[in-house]
Amino acid sequence: MAGTRKGTAEKRGFYHVGLDADKVIDAAVALSQGDGLATWTLRDLGERLGVAPSVIYHHVGGREALSRHVVERILTLVGQPTTAMPWRQWFREALYPLRPVLTDYPGTARWLLHGPVFPGAAPVVDSGIASLQQAGFGRHAALAYSSLVNTAMMTIAAIDDRRLHEDDGPRDHAALIRDLGPITAGSAGISLLTRDLLTRFTGAPQEIAAAQDRYYRYVLERLMDGL
Repeated sequence: MAGTRKGTAEKRGFYHVGLDADKVIDAAVALSQGDGLATWTLRDLGERLGVAPSVIYHHVGGREALSRHVVERILTLVGQPTTAMPWRQWFREALYPLRPVLTDYPGTARWLLHGPVFPGAAPVVDSGIASLQQAGFGRHAALAYSSLVNTAMMTIAAIDDRRLHEDDGPRDHAALIRDLGPITAGSAGISLLTRDLLTRFTGAPQEIAAAQDRYYRYVLERLMDGL
Protein backbone atom coordinates (compact mmCIF):
# COMPACT_ATOMS: atom_id res chain seq x y z
CA MET A 1 0.00 0.00 0.00
CA ALA A 2 2.82 2.40 0.92
CA GLY A 3 4.54 1.59 -2.36
CA THR A 4 1.34 2.32 -4.27
CA ARG A 5 0.95 5.70 -2.57
CA LYS A 6 4.58 6.54 -3.32
CA GLY A 7 4.14 5.60 -6.98
CA THR A 8 1.00 7.70 -7.24
CA ALA A 9 2.76 10.67 -5.64
CA GLU A 10 5.70 10.32 -8.02
CA LYS A 11 3.33 10.17 -10.97
CA ARG A 12 1.44 13.23 -9.71
CA GLY A 13 4.75 15.07 -9.28
CA PHE A 14 5.77 14.12 -12.82
CA TYR A 15 2.58 15.71 -14.14
CA HIS A 16 3.58 18.98 -12.46
CA VAL A 17 7.20 19.09 -13.59
CA GLY A 18 7.83 22.19 -15.69
CA LEU A 19 4.18 23.25 -15.65
CA ASP A 20 2.98 26.49 -14.14
CA ALA A 21 0.04 28.89 -14.45
CA ASP A 22 1.64 30.89 -17.28
CA LYS A 23 2.15 27.77 -19.40
CA VAL A 24 -1.42 26.69 -18.81
CA ILE A 25 -2.73 30.11 -19.84
CA ASP A 26 -0.43 30.18 -22.88
CA ALA A 27 -1.87 26.86 -24.03
CA ALA A 28 -5.43 28.07 -23.44
CA VAL A 29 -4.76 31.22 -25.46
CA ALA A 30 -3.41 29.07 -28.30
CA LEU A 31 -6.53 26.89 -28.22
CA SER A 32 -8.72 30.01 -28.36
CA GLN A 33 -7.06 31.44 -31.45
CA GLY A 34 -9.17 30.83 -34.52
CA ASP A 35 -11.60 28.31 -33.03
CA GLY A 36 -12.80 30.51 -30.20
CA LEU A 37 -12.74 31.00 -26.45
CA ALA A 38 -15.77 28.79 -25.77
CA THR A 39 -15.01 25.88 -28.10
CA TRP A 40 -12.59 23.93 -25.89
CA THR A 41 -12.90 22.19 -22.53
CA LEU A 42 -10.51 21.64 -19.65
CA ARG A 43 -10.14 18.11 -20.95
CA ASP A 44 -9.06 19.45 -24.37
CA LEU A 45 -6.54 21.71 -22.67
CA GLY A 46 -5.33 18.84 -20.51
CA GLU A 47 -4.75 16.69 -23.59
CA ARG A 48 -2.75 19.50 -25.18
CA LEU A 49 -0.57 19.80 -22.07
CA GLY A 50 -0.44 16.08 -21.35
CA VAL A 51 -1.99 16.40 -17.89
CA ALA A 52 -5.29 15.64 -16.17
CA PRO A 53 -7.89 18.44 -15.89
CA SER A 54 -7.36 18.40 -12.12
CA VAL A 55 -3.78 19.59 -12.68
CA ILE A 56 -5.07 22.59 -14.64
CA TYR A 57 -7.52 23.35 -11.86
CA HIS A 58 -4.66 23.17 -9.36
CA HIS A 59 -2.56 25.72 -11.27
CA VAL A 60 -5.19 28.17 -12.52
CA GLY A 61 -8.68 27.24 -11.32
CA GLY A 62 -11.90 26.28 -13.08
CA ARG A 63 -13.11 27.12 -16.57
CA GLU A 64 -14.40 30.60 -15.68
CA ALA A 65 -11.17 31.58 -13.94
CA LEU A 66 -9.18 30.29 -16.88
CA SER A 67 -11.32 32.23 -19.38
CA ARG A 68 -10.66 35.38 -17.37
CA HIS A 69 -6.91 34.80 -17.54
CA VAL A 70 -7.10 34.08 -21.27
CA VAL A 71 -9.00 37.28 -22.03
CA GLU A 72 -6.65 39.30 -19.85
CA ARG A 73 -3.66 37.83 -21.69
CA ILE A 74 -5.22 38.58 -25.09
CA LEU A 75 -5.81 42.20 -24.11
CA THR A 76 -2.09 42.61 -23.44
CA LEU A 77 -1.53 42.03 -27.17
CA VAL A 78 -3.07 45.44 -27.86
CA GLY A 79 -1.56 48.72 -26.74
CA GLN A 80 -4.28 50.77 -25.07
CA PRO A 81 -4.16 54.53 -24.38
CA THR A 82 -3.62 55.49 -20.75
CA THR A 83 -3.51 59.29 -21.07
CA ALA A 84 -6.33 61.74 -21.77
CA MET A 85 -6.54 63.26 -25.24
CA PRO A 86 -9.24 64.60 -27.61
CA TRP A 87 -12.05 62.13 -26.98
CA ARG A 88 -12.61 60.89 -30.53
CA GLN A 89 -8.89 60.32 -30.92
CA TRP A 90 -8.87 58.36 -27.65
CA PHE A 91 -11.64 55.99 -28.77
CA ARG A 92 -10.05 55.49 -32.18
CA GLU A 93 -6.76 54.56 -30.53
CA ALA A 94 -8.50 52.32 -28.01
CA LEU A 95 -11.06 50.53 -30.17
CA TYR A 96 -9.73 50.36 -33.73
CA PRO A 97 -6.59 48.28 -33.00
CA LEU A 98 -8.68 46.07 -30.70
CA ARG A 99 -10.93 44.62 -33.41
CA PRO A 100 -8.38 42.54 -35.39
CA VAL A 101 -6.91 41.07 -32.21
CA LEU A 102 -10.25 40.12 -30.65
CA THR A 103 -11.41 38.78 -34.02
CA ASP A 104 -8.50 36.32 -33.93
CA TYR A 105 -9.95 34.96 -30.69
CA PRO A 106 -13.72 34.58 -31.29
CA GLY A 107 -15.83 34.84 -28.18
CA THR A 108 -13.48 37.23 -26.40
CA ALA A 109 -15.55 40.30 -27.27
CA ARG A 110 -18.75 38.62 -26.03
CA TRP A 111 -16.98 37.63 -22.80
CA LEU A 112 -15.89 41.26 -22.30
CA LEU A 113 -19.51 42.38 -22.59
CA HIS A 114 -20.43 40.36 -19.51
CA GLY A 115 -17.13 39.72 -17.75
CA PRO A 116 -15.55 41.73 -14.93
CA VAL A 117 -13.20 44.67 -15.44
CA PHE A 118 -9.58 43.71 -14.87
CA PRO A 119 -7.60 45.73 -12.31
CA GLY A 120 -4.98 46.43 -14.99
CA ALA A 121 -7.64 48.12 -17.11
CA ALA A 122 -8.12 50.95 -14.61
CA PRO A 123 -5.60 53.35 -16.25
CA VAL A 124 -7.27 52.79 -19.62
CA VAL A 125 -10.78 53.40 -18.28
CA ASP A 126 -9.61 56.42 -16.29
CA SER A 127 -8.01 58.05 -19.33
CA GLY A 128 -11.09 57.39 -21.49
CA ILE A 129 -13.42 58.91 -18.91
CA ALA A 130 -11.04 61.84 -18.43
CA SER A 131 -10.99 62.46 -22.19
CA LEU A 132 -14.80 62.65 -22.21
CA GLN A 133 -14.91 64.88 -19.15
CA GLN A 134 -12.39 67.28 -20.66
CA ALA A 135 -14.61 67.46 -23.75
CA GLY A 136 -17.54 68.60 -21.60
CA PHE A 137 -19.60 65.40 -21.36
CA GLY A 138 -20.06 65.99 -17.64
CA ARG A 139 -22.46 63.54 -16.02
CA HIS A 140 -22.94 61.81 -19.40
CA ALA A 141 -19.28 60.71 -19.58
CA ALA A 142 -19.95 57.23 -18.17
CA LEU A 143 -22.92 56.70 -20.52
CA ALA A 144 -20.91 57.81 -23.53
CA TYR A 145 -17.98 55.56 -22.57
CA SER A 146 -20.22 52.56 -22.04
CA SER A 147 -22.13 53.17 -25.29
CA LEU A 148 -18.96 53.22 -27.38
CA VAL A 149 -17.22 50.27 -25.73
CA ASN A 150 -20.35 48.08 -25.65
CA THR A 151 -21.21 48.89 -29.27
CA ALA A 152 -17.67 47.96 -30.30
CA MET A 153 -17.83 44.65 -28.42
CA MET A 154 -21.32 43.81 -29.73
CA THR A 155 -20.26 44.52 -33.31
CA ILE A 156 -17.23 42.25 -32.98
CA ALA A 157 -19.31 39.59 -31.23
CA ALA A 158 -21.86 39.59 -34.06
CA ILE A 159 -19.09 38.96 -36.58
CA ASP A 160 -17.67 36.24 -34.30
CA ASP A 161 -21.05 34.52 -34.18
CA ARG A 162 -21.23 34.44 -37.95
CA ARG A 163 -17.70 33.05 -38.22
CA LEU A 164 -18.36 30.34 -35.65
CA HIS A 165 -21.45 29.27 -37.61
CA GLU A 166 -20.08 29.82 -41.10
CA ASP A 167 -21.22 26.34 -42.15
CA ASP A 168 -24.81 27.26 -41.30
CA GLY A 169 -26.33 28.23 -44.66
CA PRO A 170 -28.85 30.85 -43.46
CA ARG A 171 -26.03 32.75 -41.72
CA ASP A 172 -23.88 32.94 -44.84
CA HIS A 173 -24.10 36.24 -46.75
CA ALA A 174 -23.83 34.60 -50.16
CA ALA A 175 -26.65 32.21 -49.25
CA LEU A 176 -28.68 35.12 -47.90
CA ILE A 177 -28.27 37.03 -51.15
CA ARG A 178 -29.45 33.98 -53.10
CA ASP A 179 -32.47 33.58 -50.82
CA LEU A 180 -33.38 37.22 -51.24
CA GLY A 181 -33.08 37.00 -55.03
CA PRO A 182 -36.75 36.22 -55.77
CA ILE A 183 -38.00 39.27 -53.80
CA THR A 184 -35.22 41.71 -54.67
CA ALA A 185 -36.84 42.92 -57.88
CA GLY A 186 -40.06 43.85 -56.09
CA SER A 187 -38.44 45.57 -53.11
CA ALA A 188 -36.37 48.72 -53.49
CA GLY A 189 -35.18 48.45 -49.87
CA ILE A 190 -34.02 44.83 -50.09
CA SER A 191 -32.43 45.52 -53.46
CA LEU A 192 -30.44 48.38 -51.92
CA LEU A 193 -29.40 46.31 -48.91
CA THR A 194 -28.25 43.49 -51.16
CA ARG A 195 -26.35 45.71 -53.57
CA ASP A 196 -24.79 48.21 -51.15
CA LEU A 197 -24.31 46.12 -48.01
CA LEU A 198 -24.53 42.33 -48.26
CA THR A 199 -22.34 42.03 -51.34
CA ARG A 200 -19.53 43.73 -49.41
CA PHE A 201 -19.26 40.64 -47.19
CA THR A 202 -18.75 38.12 -49.99
CA GLY A 203 -15.63 37.26 -51.92
CA ALA A 204 -12.10 36.41 -50.82
CA PRO A 205 -11.42 36.19 -47.05
CA GLN A 206 -9.21 39.29 -47.08
CA GLU A 207 -11.94 41.26 -48.87
CA ILE A 208 -14.52 40.17 -46.31
CA ALA A 209 -12.17 41.08 -43.44
CA ALA A 210 -11.60 44.54 -44.93
CA ALA A 211 -15.35 45.05 -45.33
CA GLN A 212 -15.95 44.01 -41.72
CA ASP A 213 -13.35 46.51 -40.55
CA ARG A 214 -14.95 49.31 -42.60
CA TYR A 215 -18.35 48.43 -41.17
CA TYR A 216 -16.97 48.41 -37.62
CA ARG A 217 -15.39 51.83 -38.04
CA TYR A 218 -18.50 53.21 -39.72
CA VAL A 219 -20.71 52.15 -36.81
CA LEU A 220 -18.38 53.73 -34.24
CA GLU A 221 -17.82 56.95 -36.21
CA ARG A 222 -21.58 57.46 -36.61
CA LEU A 223 -22.09 56.80 -32.90
CA MET A 224 -19.41 59.37 -32.12
CA ASP A 225 -21.16 61.83 -34.46
CA GLY A 226 -24.34 61.34 -32.44
CA LEU A 227 -22.58 61.73 -29.12
